[in-house]
Amino acid sequence: MKTTVRIFMLATIVGLAGTLTTAWGAESVASLITQGEAVTAKTNSAKAALDAAVKNNDALIPEGKQIQAQSQQLQADIAAYKNQNDSVKQQTADYKSKCDSKQLTADQYKACKEELAQINASINTVNSQPAILNKRQNDYIARATKFNQEVKTAPKEVNAASTAYTHALISQFSWLDKARVLVASPAFAPYAKKAGCPEVKNPPKSDEAGMKMSNEILTCLKKVAGSN
Repeated sequence: MKTTVRIFMLATIVGLAGTLTTAWGAESVASLITQGEAVTAKTNSAKAALDAAVKNNDALIPEGKQIQAQSQQLQADIAAYKNQNDSVKQQTADYKSKCDSKQLTADQYKACKEELAQINASINTVNSQPAILNKRQNDYIARATKFNQEVKTAPKEVNAASTAYTHALISQFSWLDKARVLVASPAFAPYAKKAGCPEVKNPPKSDEAGMKMSNEILTCLKKVAGSN
C-alpha cells in the first residue's frame, strides 16, 4: 500500500501589520541566527527521516511481489522435483523388470547397460536437488519473515517520522514568525535591503516555501551580523 504523507504548515503565521518598531541589536540578530540554524537543521533532519521512512514503506510493495513470485517458483520447482523423483523410481522398476535376473542376449545386455547408465545419471541429478531446494526454501522463509516484520513496523515508522516532522515544522515556523517580524521592522529595513533579505510581508503558503524563506532570511541575517 503506497503511503503518501503531506504535512501542511501548522504554525499560526502572525500578521505583520503594526509590527514591532523597537530597535534591534547585534546580540538579538546573533541569537536569532543561532536559533534559526538549530531549528532548520532539526527540520531538515526530520524531513530526511520522513522521506526515508516513506521510501522504505513504499519499497515493500515490489518486495512483496518479488517474494510471492519467489514462493510460486519454489513450489513449482519442488513439484517438478517430486515428479522427476517418481519418474526415476518408475524407470528403475522398469529396468529391474526387464534386465534383472534374466538371461540376456548381447543386444539386450547392451541396451540394459545403456539404460542403467541413464538411470544412474538421473538418480544423481535427483539426489542433488534436495540440498538446493532446502537452501532456497530457507532463504525464502528468512526473506518472508523479514518482510512480514517490516510490514508491521514500516507504517509505524512513517507515523512516528511524520509526527516528528510536524513538531519540527511548528518550531521552524515559530522561528520564521519572529524572523519575519524583525526583517519587516522599520529599524531593520535599511539593513535588510542592503543584505538582500527576502520579501516577508506575505507568509509562505507551503512547507517548501517556508523552508526557502527561512534559509533566505538566515543568509541575510548572517550578512547583516557580519557587517556590524
